[in-house]
Amino acid sequence: MSKTIKEIADELGVSKTAIRNKMTDDFREKWVQTLTANGVQTLVITEEGVNALKSIFRGGNHTENFTENQFAPNEDLKAELKAKNEQIESLQKLLDQSQQLLLSEQKKSQLLIENQAPKTDVPHEWQAKREVLENQISYYRNSANNANQRVREYQDWAERAEKGFWFAAILAGIFLVLLLVLGWLYLTK
Repeated sequence: MSKTIKEIADELGVSKTAIRNKMTDDFREKWVQTLTANGVQTLVITEEGVNALKSIFRGGNHTENFTENQFAPNEDLKAELKAKNEQIESLQKLLDQSQQLLLSEQKKSQLLIENQAPKTDVPHEWQAKREVLENQISYYRNSANNANQRVREYQDWAERAEKGFWFAAILAGIFLVLLLVLGWLYLTK
């Protein structure tokens, strides 16, 4: 039974545009007819075309346009698919082998690391240089401590000198005031 695009779209639950997108030139040639009723031309799809569209939309193949060879068995595609599957299987085997090889190499590396004896023997030259450096460090520390001690001593001496200066200045001021008072007393007599 022939149906219009709208009837098929409503039946399949898709838009009329989706139906039109699937109608290639080959599809139109085979399964589309133009009928005129009451002076209006209407596109009608034959029953075979309706079944083809139903299989496209119900099969979930909404992205491919209809082609002539879509429903015919295609041995080339089956052979190509089989070859691709074999290729995938061989690649999977190679990947498995690669992973096993990597794991094996990691284990060997770990064993080598574990079996290496820790080097506790420091060459004699390094030991001598280390002692020289330690002696220099201790000399510089002693020098720094001595310098800090001298700085503290100079600070103490400076504080005492400052106190002595102020004591002498106050004492000189007192003597000056006494001399002025005595001079004034002498002059006022």
